[in-house]
Amino acid sequence: MESHLPSALLTALCAALVAHGDVTDRFQVPAGCSDFFYKGQPPSGFITGSQARLCQRLAGKLYFATLYDRSGRLPVYSAFIFKYRGQDVPRGIGVDRSWKYEPQLANARADSNMANLTTDALRDPAVRRSQATEMGYPLKLDGIQYIRGQLNPSNFQGSHPSRSATFTLTNAVTYPRPFHHHGWKPALKRVAKRLGAECKGSSAYLVTGATRQKRGKEVWAPTRGKGRTAVPQLLWVAFCCANGASGAMVGHCQGEGRLALNEVDLGPYETRELSVPGLERVLASKLGRHSVRLFDGGCTPLPG
Repeated sequence: MESHLPSALLTALCAALVAHGDVTDRFQVPAGCSDFFYKGQPPSGFITGSQARLCQRLAGKLYFATLYDRSGRLPVYSAFIFKYRGQDVPRGIGVDRSWKYEPQLANARADSNMANLTTDALRDPAVRRSQATEMGYPLKLDGIQYIRGQLNPSNFQGSHPSRSATFTLTNAVTYPRPFHHHGWKPALKRVAKRLGAECKGSSAYLVTGATRQKRGKEVWAPTRGKGRTAVPQLLWVAFCCANGASGAMVGHCQGEGRLALNEVDLGPYETRELSVPGLERVLASKLGRHSVRLFDGGCTPLPG
């Protein structure tokens, strides 16, 4: 039967059917979510059945997009646009560091805005099943202290609300404190420096990711209980600027053993700078995929 509804109304109704809050079947819904991806296209080679696509919203505004691993309770990747520091705005200053959670993961009919992680939320079985609600950081496991970091780093954002939005459980990753101080924190500083020097103020699209250990060999924090999270084996970041500049970094989060993937051999807590295609080959090897593509068509200069 032919529909007599206006096309705009039909589009809105279809979007409402596809998306539950901002847990969505496609990153193109809701409007604005795909803007965090280079050319509006999400990375390929990551999707499995246990993942959720999240358009992360605080107080009605979208700030980044996340592919979230429900079974491991950790983000697979986060996509966002680097915020160059505004004049007289110190990076990392002026931020609400209180942790939030995503009601939409616990209840498909819930509000699509992230919410404060209250005592009631921490007690909610649905929240604990869906997200890493352990709050007793730093955690000590086998003599090593683990901390809670962020896949989308708050100091890569440029405003109070955008930094505050990164403090949500679906952006949280757990890894050893030594890796943070000696590996990942210095690596992110190098990436930020390159963004300023090579992108020259043009839009910089970033994808940061956490890759799990093989099933059965994983480290969990804490080791038992609901609300725990899988500790990733790899953390990685890739950037693509509108002027065509690009780069990548990968780090070995775990404190023992060497990790040989494709052309990269990483020792404990070691980080390595790569090209974007090099990182794609490493991720494809680690994930057992034919290919992984982080930026649609490769990173080429955008028009305009």
